[in-house]
Amino acid sequence: MKAKNFPQLALLSLVCVACVQNPLAQAPAAPSAPNIPTPTPIQTPSISPPVQTPIAQEPAASPAPNNPTPTPIQTQSPKPSPTQTSLDVAQKPTNSLPPAQTYDLRVIDNQLWRRLTKITFGEDSIIVTMVITNGSKEVVILNAENSMYLYDNDGQRYNLLPPSNNTQIMIKPGTTLKGQFVFVGWLQPKANNLRIYSTINDSRSFITLFDKIPIDR
Repeated sequence: MKAKNFPQLALLSLVCVACVQNPLAQAPAAPSAPNIPTPTPIQTPSISPPVQTPIAQEPAASPAPNNPTPTPIQTQSPKPSPTQTSLDVAQKPTNSLPPAQTYDLRVIDNQLWRRLTKITFGEDSIIVTMVITNGSKEVVILNAENSMYLYDNDGQRYNLLPPSNNTQIMIKPGTTLKGQFVFVGWLQPKANNLRIYSTINDSRSFITLFDKIPIDR
């Protein structure tokens, strides 16, 4: 019985000895990694900057010859002769107007009591302050046909600029008209006295309201 089992034991020991001597032979082989191809990087072609073509420069212009510039001859055009209007204005000195004058002139005729107290000389008018009382029993009209005006000793006439509310300078019986009478125009430089003329009602005959009013300059 022992003799039959001996070959099997010997065979078993050989197998074990082989296992001891080559232990790696018994370990299972590790699986190899899959053969994945390595990706090749894509090469981007570099862009070269554009080549700048130099611009051909024009040759510098030669300087102009230094020729002297002729000086133009200045001619004077004749001045136009002044018109009659400009002559009239030119004859008026800037300081020719006299200062305001104060008076106490009193006149009575034709049933009209008149008193003149002041005259002011402006650039375009002469203002006379007057008081007129109608002592008659009828209406008196002093500017019926634009007939009231100033007159200076140099022969210049200054027409009345009537007020809009009493263009005919109407004075009722027993009433007094007091105000500033405006005459158009500036006083002439040669004038040294004034007169005030007017008509009464519809008559064409003039009366002198004030005569030879002196002007101090």
